[in-house]
Amino acid sequence: MRPYSGGNPLIEADIVVDDAHFRITKQYYAGKFAKVVDLASGRLIAQADEAENFIGKLIHGGAGGPARLLWVRQGLTGIEPRNKKDEDNDLQVRTSLLESVQGEVEAMTGGRRMAEIMAAAGEAAGELVTATGRPKAGGRYAAAIDLRDRLAAEEQRLAGEVANLREALDQRGTSQRRLAELESSDARDARKQAVDAAEVAFDAARAQAERLKAAQAELGLAREQRDTALRDHRQFDETLAEARQLAEDSRDANRRRDEAVERRRLIGETIADAQAEIEAAEADEKAARELLATLDAAIKARDAAERRAEWEERLQGAEAVRGTIETCEAQLAGIRLPNGAVDELADLDVEIASIRAVLDAARPTVMVAYDTPAGARVTMGDATLGDGEERGYNGRAQLIAPGIGTITLRSNTADDDGRLAAAEAQRGTLYQPALITTHMPICGVRLS
Repeated sequence: MRPYSGGNPLIEADIVVDDAHFRITKQYYAGKFAKVVDLASGRLIAQADEAENFIGKLIHGGAGGPARLLWVRQGLTGIEPRNKKDEDNDLQVRTSLLESVQGEVEAMTGGRRMAEIMAAAGEAAGELVTATGRPKAGGRYAAAIDLRDRLAAEEQRLAGEVANLREALDQRGTSQRRLAELESSDARDARKQAVDAAEVAFDAARAQAERLKAAQAELGLAREQRDTALRDHRQFDETLAEARQLAEDSRDANRRRDEAVERRRLIGETIADAQAEIEAAEADEKAARELLATLDAAIKARDAAERRAEWEERLQGAEAVRGTIETCEAQLAGIRLPNGAVDELADLDVEIASIRAVLDAARPTVMVAYDTPAGARVTMGDATLGDGEERGYNGRAQLIAPGIGTITLRSNTADDDGRLAAAEAQRGTLYQPALITTHMPICGVRLS
C-alpha cells in the first residue's frame, strides 16, 4: 500500500450509516492516526483507538476481508489466536460485505460512476492547480504554499533571533565569570603581576626597537655605501673601456704618424741628395767659369773655341739640373694627402674586397666527377677540368666532352649595380695626388 517513492499514505472515505454521513480518515506508517468526523455538523466523533473501534462496529469484521479485500486496522497484526466462532463471524461478515460492495464495484467500474468520480476529482484538482500542475492563484493550495513560505521565513527569522539571543547569553555568562574572576584578590594580584611583567616586556621591546632602528639606519648607510661603490665601479669600468679605446686609437695614430715621418724622411733624403747635386753643380759651374776665364785668355784658335763651347754646354746642363731641382722641390711640396684620406682608403679597400667576394660567390661554377680515372677529360676553353675540380665562369662557357660533343652553359646573373666600379673610381681619385708624383725620373726619386 506504500508508494514506491515513500511517504505516508493518507486515505479518506465518506460513508453513510442510516441517515448519518461520516468521513473516515486514516494515515499509515509514520505519524499514523485515525479519526471519524460527522459531515453534517463537522464534529469530531472519534479518533485514534476510538476511531478504530467505531469502524470495527460498523463492519463487524476481523483481520481478513472478502474477495481479496482486507480491512487494515491499526494495532492488529492478524496473527493473534482466534477461536472458531470469531472465524465464522468474520467469514459471514466477509460474505455479506462482498455481497454489499459487489454491486458498487461493478457500478463504479462500469463507466458512468467512474466518469463522475473522475470529473469530480478533476474539478477538485482544478480548484487547486492549473493545467500544467502549478498552484492556482487564490486557491487553497497556493494559499497553503504562501503560508508555508511565510512560516519558513518567520522560522528562519526566529531562528536567527534565537541564535543571537543564545550568543548574547553565552557572552553574558562569560562576562559574569570574568567579572567574578576580576573581583577576587587572587585575580587582582595576578593582574598586577601580569601588568608588571607586561611593562618589563614593553621596556625590553622598546629597547629592542631602538636597537633595531639603529641597526636599520646602519643597514641603510651600508646600502648607500654599496650603491655608491657600485656606481664608482661602473664608472671605472666605463672609463677603463674608453681608455683602452683611446689607447687603440692612439696606437693607430702613432702608426700613421710613423709612416708619414718615414715618408717625410725619405723625401728629406731625396731633397738633401738633390741639394748636394746642386751644390756640386754650382761648384762645377764656378770651377768651369774660372777655367773658362783662364781658357779664354789662353786658348786661341779652334781648340779654345771648342773648349769654350763644351763648357758652355756643361753650364747649360747645370742650369737645367738646377731648374729640375727647383721643379722637384715644388712637386715635393705639393705631395700632401687630405686629412682622413688614409682611413677612407682603408675603408674603400675593405668595401671593394667585400663586393668582390660577393660577386665571386655569386658566379656560377661547374664541376665534373669522372667515373673512370683513365677516361677522357672534359675541357673548358683551353683548360682541362680535373676530377672534382670546381671552376667558375662569367655569362657563357663551353664544355668539350670527347666522344659526346660541346656543352654550352649560360648563366643569367643579376646586372652589375656599379658599386664596385664606383668604389674603385673613388679610390683612384684619392690616389690621384700621390700618383702624379709617384715617378719622377728627372729628380731620380721613385715613391711607392
